[in-house]
Amino acid sequence: MKLPSLKWAFLIHFGISLLIFLVLAFLMMKVWYPGDLFTMDGGWQGLKIIAPIDLVLGPALTLCFYRTWKKNIKFDMAAIAAVQIAALSYGVYAAYQQRPAAIVFAENRFETLSLSEFKTASADLKENNIEPKSLKEFGNRLPVIIHAEAFTGNDWGQYLADVMNGMPELRERSDRYQPIQQAQSEIAKFRIDAQQNGTTIEMTASSPGKATIKDDSHENQAEIYPIKARYQGGTIEFDANTFEWIKITKTPASE
Repeated sequence: MKLPSLKWAFLIHFGISLLIFLVLAFLMMKVWYPGDLFTMDGGWQGLKIIAPIDLVLGPALTLCFYRTWKKNIKFDMAAIAAVQIAALSYGVYAAYQQRPAAIVFAENRFETLSLSEFKTASADLKENNIEPKSLKEFGNRLPVIIHAEAFTGNDWGQYLADVMNGMPELRERSDRYQPIQQAQSEIAKFRIDAQQNGTTIEMTASSPGKATIKDDSHENQAEIYPIKARYQGGTIEFDANTFEWIKITKTPASE
């Protein structure tokens, strides 16, 4: 079988790499880092790690080492594929471990918690004879929205001492987790007023991610809270009746 020219070998390799990259980008933007979490919590940073590995490393190696006259051309191409797959697997694994696994209300606001942070904190809890909870208790799809029950009284002082000694902070304490719906009335005092400039943002669970501006005569149907992610802050919105998560919106960049 006649081998393709160097030009075509490069273009074929680049085309396959581009297809893989697009699939991974879609996965990260729609599943691992949904909505504005992609820019707020590290999805973009993860994609910047994957892109040069997938779109540059493999095709560049083909351009450097592919020669139709070489007797061991099949071995060279297999080696190039192995190197690219290994590097890409590491990049994808790193991005997956940094995906937000939970959005936790702790200490007056919501904060993101990566899968890596959750696993590390769970291991620390076990070392201190505290049984961590599984995120599957709160939903089958990540990130789950949960509440970390605050420490009170004498327990608060012990918690601070534990944190100073390297124990996980409250947002990482899965032993304190409870369904967010149970805490709706407790955390209501921390919600952001949804009325701005004489208008009210009305949102319903039946149309997730869509907002309609109403005048002040309409009842606000969304509860909005501050959220802190790794790289940027914003707001998280819930249906006021079911307290189901509607969407997360990043804070606009200052002009």
